[in-house]
Amino acid sequence: MVPHWLKRLQGGLPALAGEHPVVWSEVCAEAAPILTAGLIAEQESPVLIITPSLERAEQWLAVLLRLGMPESRLLRVPASLTPVMEPTGVECEVLHERIQAMRALRRREAVCLIAPIAAALQRTMPPAQFEAASLGLGIASPDESDPSNRITAIAPDTLIHCLLESGYEYQEPVRLPGHFARRGGIVDVFPMGATLPVRIEFFGDEIVSLRRFDPTTQRSVASTRTVLVPPAREIPMGDPERAKRIRAEWNAQIAQQPRSLHATLRENLEADLHSLAQGMPFDRLELYLPWLLRERACLIDYLPDDCLLILDEPLRLQIAYERTQEEVQQSLDSRAARGDVIPLQAEMYLEPIQRLHARRFALALAALSDSLHRAGVVVGMGTRSLETTRGRLPDLWHSLRRWHEAGYQIVIATDRPHQVKRALQAAALPYIESDGSDPVEPSDPTMPRPLLLWRGNLGGGFVWDASRFALVTDAELFERNRLRLPPRRFNEGIPLTSIMDLQPGDYVVHIHHGIGLFRGLITLERDGVKGEYLLIEYAHPDRIYVPTDQLDRVQKYIAPDDKPPEIHRLNSARWVQQVAQARRKAKEVAQELVRLYALREKATRPPCDPDTPWQQEMEAGFPYLETPSQLQAIQEVKRDLESPHPMDRLLVGDVGFGKTEVALRAAFKTIMSGRQVALMCPTTPLAYQHWLTFTERFEPFGVQVALLSRLISPVEQRRILHGLKTGAIDMVIGTHRLLSNDVQFKNLGLVIIDEEQRFGVMQKERFKQLRGDVDVLSTSATPIPRTLYMALNEIRDMSLINDPPPGRLPIRTYVLPYTDWTVCEAVLRELQRDGQVFYVVPRVQGIEHVAERVKQLVSHARVAIAHGQMPAQQMEKVVLDFYQRRYDVLVSTTIIENGLDMPNVNTLIVEGAERFGLAQLYQLRGRVGRSDRQAYAYFLFKPGKLTERAEERLQALKEFSHLGSGFALALRDLEIRGAGNLLGEEQHGAMRLVGYELYQAMLRDAIHHLRQGETHGALDTPLEEELPPAQLPVDAYIPADYIADVAQRLGYYKRIAGSRTREELKALVRELRDRYGALPPPLKNLIRLMEARIMAHALGAVSLASEGNRLIVKFKPDRRLKARWQLALQKQFPHLRTYPDELHLPLGKQPLETLIQVLLALHALHGV
Repeated sequence: MVPHWLKRLQGGLPALAGEHPVVWSEVCAEAAPILTAGLIAEQESPVLIITPSLERAEQWLAVLLRLGMPESRLLRVPASLTPVMEPTGVECEVLHERIQAMRALRRREAVCLIAPIAAALQRTMPPAQFEAASLGLGIASPDESDPSNRITAIAPDTLIHCLLESGYEYQEPVRLPGHFARRGGIVDVFPMGATLPVRIEFFGDEIVSLRRFDPTTQRSVASTRTVLVPPAREIPMGDPERAKRIRAEWNAQIAQQPRSLHATLRENLEADLHSLAQGMPFDRLELYLPWLLRERACLIDYLPDDCLLILDEPLRLQIAYERTQEEVQQSLDSRAARGDVIPLQAEMYLEPIQRLHARRFALALAALSDSLHRAGVVVGMGTRSLETTRGRLPDLWHSLRRWHEAGYQIVIATDRPHQVKRALQAAALPYIESDGSDPVEPSDPTMPRPLLLWRGNLGGGFVWDASRFALVTDAELFERNRLRLPPRRFNEGIPLTSIMDLQPGDYVVHIHHGIGLFRGLITLERDGVKGEYLLIEYAHPDRIYVPTDQLDRVQKYIAPDDKPPEIHRLNSARWVQQVAQARRKAKEVAQELVRLYALREKATRPPCDPDTPWQQEMEAGFPYLETPSQLQAIQEVKRDLESPHPMDRLLVGDVGFGKTEVALRAAFKTIMSGRQVALMCPTTPLAYQHWLTFTERFEPFGVQVALLSRLISPVEQRRILHGLKTGAIDMVIGTHRLLSNDVQFKNLGLVIIDEEQRFGVMQKERFKQLRGDVDVLSTSATPIPRTLYMALNEIRDMSLINDPPPGRLPIRTYVLPYTDWTVCEAVLRELQRDGQVFYVVPRVQGIEHVAERVKQLVSHARVAIAHGQMPAQQMEKVVLDFYQRRYDVLVSTTIIENGLDMPNVNTLIVEGAERFGLAQLYQLRGRVGRSDRQAYAYFLFKPGKLTERAEERLQALKEFSHLGSGFALALRDLEIRGAGNLLGEEQHGAMRLVGYELYQAMLRDAIHHLRQGETHGALDTPLEEELPPAQLPVDAYIPADYIADVAQRLGYYKRIAGSRTREELKALVRELRDRYGALPPPLKNLIRLMEARIMAHALGAVSLASEGNRLIVKFKPDRRLKARWQLALQKQFPHLRTYPDELHLPLGKQPLETLIQVLLALHALHGV
C-alpha cells in the first residue's frame, strides 16, 4: 500500500501534458522514484522506466517496492549483450526476465518495467515475429462460444518441433526456464517468463490436462486451462535460408582477413551453422542476430500507445549509451583481432538513442534545468539532495528544526526507529510513528507539523521547498544508503541430489557379495517372466544379476580417496572378513559419538532471551532483503539458542550467500542474553574483515568487539585477554590464536567457526571442551564430505542457504588453455572499469616471474605479490594494501581462498588450474562476484598437463557456474576425489574396505543399537531388516518406453526397493502418474509385489515363492499362525491351505491380487 504521505505529496505534482513530452527539471536522483511512485501506481497500462545503469535500475526497484508497489508489478529488464562481447552464452535469468517483459507488454499488463539504456535499445525480435513464435495452448472448452485463441489439439511430435524452433532445449528433468522434456504422452515445458513450468498431458493429439508443477519436487501443484509458451530466445532458430546467407557473407569476409585466422574463423562458423541447422541453441547465437532477424526492433517497439515512458536523467542516458556502444565495439574489435569473429559493428546490435525521443507520451526527469527534450514542456521542480549533510549531523539537525518551524512535512524513513526516537526526544522535536496508512493532517495548517517517523530506509533524502516537504533517511542520519533489494524470481541453485547416479563402469557394493563393477541394466526372461536386472561383474569370471526389487542392497562405491578398490570373488571369505572389520571400527566410533552427543543432550544452559527491540533494530541495519532460505536458517538458529540445550549446527551456504549475517544475528542474540561470543577464522585477513563488519553493526549498541591476531601488539593482546576474562569484552574474533591456553572467558556462550572445512576435528572439539554447555555454529561454503554427510544423516543439525542474493549475477566461468592474449585481455577489461584482479598460481616457486610477466603484458598495472612463505606481517600488509586499492593485480597462492571480502575485485585468473582440487577452485571463484558487477573467472591450464581427474574437476566447475552450486559441487567432489575424512584419519581404512555408503550405514546402525542400550549383538545383526524375497510368475519391471532415461529408471527402482510402508508406495504411484502418465501393467505388478513384501514382512514372513501351481508364504518360527487365524482364513478363502508356518495359495490368473487380499485378511486377524 502506498503511504499516505506519498499520496499527499502527489497532489503537488504538475500534470502531464497529453501528447507532448514533459520534462521535470531540477529533480535530484533521490527524489526521482519518490515523486513518480504515486503516478506509476495509478497507471492501468504498462510503465517503462529507462535508467543509465543496472545499479540505478536496482535503486528504482528497491525504492518502489519499499513504497508499497506489489512485487508482481515490478519487472527488471537486463541487457543480454554478453554473447556479442564475450565467448559465452546469455544467462538463463537474463533471457527469462527479458522475455517476461516482452510478454507482459504484448498482453498490456499493468506492470512497471525498469531497464538500463542498453537493455531498452538492444536489438531483439520484432513484436509481430514474437507473437507468431508464441504458442497458446489450452484444454477444449465445452462452451463453443469461448473466444480464447488457443490450440487444444496438436501432435506431441509437432509440439516438440515448435519448441525446438523457438529455442527451447531438451533437459530431463525440467528445472529452468527454456527447458522441455517428453515422456510418452506427457510433455513438460518451462515457458520463458513464467513462474512455474507446466505439464501437458495428451490423449492422442488432444490436450487433456495442463498442470503447473514445482521444478524442485517435480510434483504438480495446480491445474490451469490455458498456457502461453513464448519463444525461449530473442532470435528465431528455424530458417535454413538465412543460414545460407550467413555462410556466404561470413566466408566473403573471412577471405579478407589475415590467412593465419582463416582456419579458426571457418571452424567457428561451421560449428555454429551446424547447431543452427539442428535447431540447437548455442552460446554464439546472438552474434548472428543481424542476419537472423527480418527487421530492426527493440523493447521500445513493444510499448502500447498508452504506455508511460519515464527517462531517468536524459543527459546521463546519452553518456551511458555512448559508453555501451564503445564497449561493444571494443569487444568486437578484440574478438576479430584474435580470429573469433569477422569484423562487426556495434550498430548492428543496438538501436539508435533517437528512438527514445520519438515517443508520444513520455516523462523525463532531469537533475539540471537544461534538457535534451527541448521540444517538450519543461517544469522546474526545485528539489535538492541532502547528500551534503551526510556525516554532518549538527547541520542536519539545524535544518530539521528550521523546516519544522516553517511548517514543512518532514518524513524520516529509517530502519533504526529506536535510535531516531531517542535523538528526536533529546532534540525536543515532536514526532508521530506511522506505517504510512494513517493520514497525518495538522489541525492548524499554519502551525508546525510533527515529524513523521516511517519504518524503512529509502536510500537518500531530499527537500522540495515548493511543496514544503523534506525526506530524511538513514543515509543522512547514519551514512547508510544501501537499499534492500528484492530476491530473484526463481532460483538457479540445484537441489540436493543423490549420489546413486550409477553409470556403467562404476564400482558398486552389494551388501552380501562385496565390491564389483556395474555393467548396466539388462532385461531377462526367466521361466516366461520378464524383468530388469543390474549386471555386476566380480573377479573373472564371476558375475551376478540383481533383481531391481533388491536394488536397496546395492550402493555406489565411494572411497576416502580416488584409488581403485579391490574387486571381490563371489562366495569368498574375504568380503565377510572386511565387513566384520569395518563393523568393529564403526562400533568404536559410534561409542565415542554417542558418548559426546549424550553429554550434549543432557547438558542444559539458560536459554537465550526472545528477540528484543534492540535485536530487531540491529537486524534492520542489514542492507539487503533476506532471502527465504536465509530467513529459514535464522529462525532455526534462534530456535536452537532459545532452547534449553546447547546448539551444534552446521550452516551451509554458497560463497557470498549471507552466512555472515546469520552468524551476526546469533552473536548479537547471545550477547543480549549476557554471554560472550568467540568467532574463529582460518586466516588473519578474514578475521580482520569480520571484525570490521561486526564492529560496524554492533557499535551503536555498545557491544565491545575485539580482534585477537598477529596484527595486534602484545600490550593490546594482554588487554583483550583481561577483558575476556572479566567480561568487559563481549565478543572476540581471531584465528587459531583463540585456541591458546591463555584465552579464558568469563561466560562463553557461543562459538562460531567460519569456513569450518579449514579446521581439523581436534581444533573444533577444543572449543566444545571449554564448556559443556557452549553453543556451536559452524559455517561452510563447500563442506568437505565429513561435515556434509554427518549433517545429512542427522548426526548434526544443518541449515542450508541456497537462494542467490538479490542483484547478484552468476560468475562467468571460462576454462581455457593458457595464452598471454587471454591474460592481457582479462586484466585490461577489469582495469578499464576501475576494478581489481586476483591472479592465483599453484605454488610459490616462480611467482615473481609470473608477476613480471603480468607487468609486461599490462604495463600500467600495479602488481603485488603475496604468499604464505612471506613473513606474516608483510603478507598481511600487502593484502590490506590491495584491499585499500593501492594495487590493481594481486599475484598470490591460495591465501586468497579465504581472504577479505573485496567487492571491487571482479576478475579471477587461475594459472595452472589443473593442479587445484575442485573445492579449492570453487572457493577461489567465490572471492569475486561479491557485488552487483559482472564477475569473471578464468581457469587456465596447460593442455599437455591435463589429467583425466583434473579435466573432470574443471568441467564440473564450468558446469556448476550458476549461483547456489556449492552444495551440488560438494557431492560431485565426493565422487571425484573420494569421501575424504568422514570422522577422522583413522577411519580411512574401514571406509576403503566397504565403501562410504555401507560404512555410513554401519555407523548409523551401531549408533542406533547403542542408543537403544543394546551393547551386545550389534556386530551380528543385519544392517537393515530386509524384506522377504519374492519369486512370482508375473512381469514386474519399469518398461523402457515408460521411463527411457536409464538413470531415472534406476532412481525409481531404488526408491521402490527402499520403500518400507504402503503409504510411501502410494505417494510414489501418484508421482509416477503425474510425471509419466498411467502406469503400465509391469510397473503396476512391481508396485504390488513390493506392497506384498512390505505386508508380509510386517506379518513375519521370510519368503514368498511359487512352487508348481502354488504360491507359498513361509513364516518365522516365532511368528507362527494361530489355529483360529487359520480357520478364519480358510473360511474366507476356500482354496487356501494353511499350516502353522506356511500358507499355500493356488496361483490362478491374478496371483498378486489374491496374495494381497490374503495378507490383508491376516493383518486384520492380528488385531483380533
